Amino acid sequence: MHIFMKYKGLYTLFLILAFVTVNGFSQSADIIGSTSAEQVREEHRIFDIYTKRYQPNAEAIKYLSEIQDSVTIHVLFGTWCHDSKKQIPAFMKTLEEANNPKIKVEYIAVNRKKAEPKAVVERWGLKLTPTFIIVRRNKEFGRIIEEPITSIEGDLVDILKSGGPIDQ
Repeated sequence: MHIFMKYKGLYTLFLILAFVTVNGFSQSADIIGSTSAEQVREEHRIFDIYTKRYQPNAEAIKYLSEIQDSVTIHVLFGTWCHDSKKQIPAFMKTLEEANNPKIKVEYIAVNRKKAEPKAVVERWGLKLTPTFIIVRRNKEFGRIIEEPITSIEGDLVDILKSGGPIDQ
């Protein structure tokens, strides 16, 4: 007992440091609402790691880089969602490499119940995450829901070439 009392302060310090260290490495709270690729990658490091690792198809990148009319892609996802952690980094890397200012992206993070932000969820009829809604010439051309058929970049190209949704 005497030894425990002697080292009680050291033991307490060790527990405090262990708690602070574990919490220091934990992810940030879930993002909800309008956000940016930068914020997601900064606050949820796994998105940054997977973005850096992803290697998109070069032909798809070439096609996406040469689009001349405006395209908006609404990306509804969850920072908590395992499918989002896989698909959002692939999407981010694809657009980063395409580097086309004609392609605008609106990132919207939803809560775990996929109920907030309510106006966005209702507007787009969100059921699964991630959902990529491709809008061109002021109309919805297609969606990629949860998992792409080929790859994020391949499905984006297919949707944009066809002018309409691809079967899921």
